[in-house]
Amino acid sequence: MRRAFQTCSRSIPRSISSLTANRAAQQCLRTSPITHNAASRAPIAIRSLHQTARLRQEAASSGNETITKFDELEQKGIVHPNVVRTLTQEMGLETMTEVQTATINSALKGTDIIAQAKTGTGKTLAFLLPILQRIIDVDPSLADRTGGRRGPRTTADDIRGLIISPTRELAEQIAMEAKRLTKNTGVIVQTAVGGTQKSAGLRAIQRDGCHLLVGTPGRLKDILSDPYSRVEAPDLSSLVFDEADRLLDQGFWPEIQEIMRRLPTAAEKDRQTLMFSATVPAEVVDIVRQTLKPGFQFVKCVRDDEAPTHERVPQKVVRLNGFENQLPSLIELCSKSIEAAKSGAARPFKAIVYFPSTAEVSLASMALHNLADPNAQRDAFGSPVGSSHPLSPARIFEIHGKLSQAQRTQASDSFRNCQSGILLSSDVTARGMDFPNVTHVIQLGLPSSREQYVHRIGRTARAGKEGEGWIILNPLEAAEGRNRLRGLPLQTDDSLSIPSLDLTRAADVPAIAGKILSMYQKAIQRVPMGEKAKVYLAQLGVHQFISRKEQLIQAMNNLSQFGWGLREPPSISPALASRLRLGNVQGVRIGDDRPSTSRGRMGDRMDRDGGFGGGRGGYGGRNDFGGRDSFGGGRDAFGGRDSFGGGRDSFGGGRDSFGGGYGNDRSSNRSGGSRFGGPRAMNNDPWA
Repeated sequence: MRRAFQTCSRSIPRSISSLTANRAAQQCLRTSPITHNAASRAPIAIRSLHQTARLRQEAASSGNETITKFDELEQKGIVHPNVVRTLTQEMGLETMTEVQTATINSALKGTDIIAQAKTGTGKTLAFLLPILQRIIDVDPSLADRTGGRRGPRTTADDIRGLIISPTRELAEQIAMEAKRLTKNTGVIVQTAVGGTQKSAGLRAIQRDGCHLLVGTPGRLKDILSDPYSRVEAPDLSSLVFDEADRLLDQGFWPEIQEIMRRLPTAAEKDRQTLMFSATVPAEVVDIVRQTLKPGFQFVKCVRDDEAPTHERVPQKVVRLNGFENQLPSLIELCSKSIEAAKSGAARPFKAIVYFPSTAEVSLASMALHNLADPNAQRDAFGSPVGSSHPLSPARIFEIHGKLSQAQRTQASDSFRNCQSGILLSSDVTARGMDFPNVTHVIQLGLPSSREQYVHRIGRTARAGKEGEGWIILNPLEAAEGRNRLRGLPLQTDDSLSIPSLDLTRAADVPAIAGKILSMYQKAIQRVPMGEKAKVYLAQLGVHQFISRKEQLIQAMNNLSQFGWGLREPPSISPALASRLRLGNVQGVRIGDDRPSTSRGRMGDRMDRDGGFGGGRGGYGGRNDFGGRDSFGGGRDAFGGRDSFGGGRDSFGGGRDSFGGGYGNDRSSNRSGGSRFGGPRAMNNDPWA
């Protein structure tokens, strides 16, 4: 395919063009060829360029041919056969993606590159393959694994390639791909990330040596600046910045500068720099100015006429009646989607659920796992084995910064490989992580910014697959949501029953909602009090933007009483109350903020006169979850005369019940809920 051509620097972004003009006197840069979309076979211009007839003729007659098949790299003697066979036979790859075609050909020639490309397009391999071949070119003895061993012994100061990534998860993902690619060579791949595994990672580098190091900025800075680590890179030949815009978004620039000071200069050692970024803001241009050699190539693999993922994915907003509706609404959404998949009307349900805080991820994980029979056999992640869980066949995973790196890696790998699953996550997976076949991205509460919302949505509708986005908001977030998420194609969805219910009042509810609420309330009672206290405190930080603190505290106290079944809300320390200016707010309970272990578990006494529902007609009837007329035992207990299944004072609904139709009595079969007046009227304005 003779489509290679040249263009002058005026065709690339003005900021980068000015750099090139200053450095290379308006030197023409070699840019990416036109490739073909595998689905449509219609030519797609990687860059919007004006190509004259003369340039086309020069390109056609130049003899340069763009390679699009991996096996051609071996046939033309460009990449070592061991590596190509790994790609084609073991990894099952045949044709390069657009970003791979646009970058690998030039990168293998040693050209510095800045590529604008979205995640999920194959960019990891686009920089790993040139790095690996460059290492082998310098030291051919590393091309083979002799006798099943890694080849010549190496040391911690023999680093030839360095990849800088913004998060532990992304670094681990890149390293895993690198280890697959180098499987049949003598190249040793190591990681340098923070968290609980940082000491183990350093010991592995010191013990086994390292040729290719993948790490996060902070950890790389630490080990490279520590003379006792013995980790050095005097022979560094390749440097990669992955997600360059995010590296700067998160304030890593000081660490990156320190890393650069620890590396050999261009005068000391010639090296290739590859930079990948979803956007090219001014900050990224600053890195270009300091790191890329004159004559670098700019590749744009985002078509100007292509709608971004967040504009192509259907996005629905669900408005809650209160905080206490949140997790039951999530369960209802997951249940409906799983049933649709079982009927064959949809692909297997695979969702990432984002929460604003780590504490909320942990509590949701416990609650969803507790939906199953307490005696059910469980796997390593707590998911019941078999079909005993109401959300089966979906497996439930959690991932956040409080877990060890091993736990996070295991969760992400298991979710990546499962057919149907629910990954409960903080923002550690919001950018760069590639999980195949994700059908739903569900956001509970407002993300920190519009940009973060967009990055989360980008976890679905990847690799040509379809997906959908949901965001579930409480009433206090509406005004901020209108501002924070402006311009997004959000449409109100009222297909769920639970979001609009007033769970603070006794009333009839639809049968399906009653079943879900009953399951949820049993599950939440098995979540320790300390976990609920952590969420309560986390909510204060997440919702600092709410000016009317009385409303916020009332909403959170409703969650505590009607969502968690607590007699009183968790306490707030005097220092925190003062810092948040809550000292004089009605409803705030100031005291020792250490989580109590004596309340909140199944069978513990919680409220002599109210239980979950509050007042004499609470969830447990006259008394509480742990007393005589409680969940725990006695004639009016969970299984007794006025029990869960249905007497007049039961969980399931009579005159003194929580929700009217939660149990199996006749009121549970009513549809629409007479006391609620049916679902709340909503229109297409998600902020109405």
